[in-house]
Amino acid sequence: MRIIAQQTTVYLAPTAGRRFLTKAAAINKEARAIIKKHFPDERGCRGEIDGCGPYGCGDLGWSLEVDEPERFQRYYRMLTAALKNAAQNTKEAQ
Repeated sequence: MRIIAQQTTVYLAPTAGRRFLTKAAAINKEARAIIKKHFPDERGCRGEIDGCGPYGCGDLGWSLEVDEPERFQRYYRMLTAALKNAAQNTKEAQ
């Protein structure tokens, strides 16, 4: 058995900082990374570590995807459509 070097097209998601083998995966991760960049998650209370006593203050933190799923889906839909359109326009320009 031997190892053979192959070349293939990979798709870069620059905001996410990763490369993907499929365009759909790159668009998905890039859209999520852009949303997380603009609406970062807020960490909840960790009890004594944060100085809130042994049981904490009950702060659960905040995440757009969990706390406002309709808003997240709307942003996700708009971003994926824009990224697909941008990828298609780039392909046509070449």
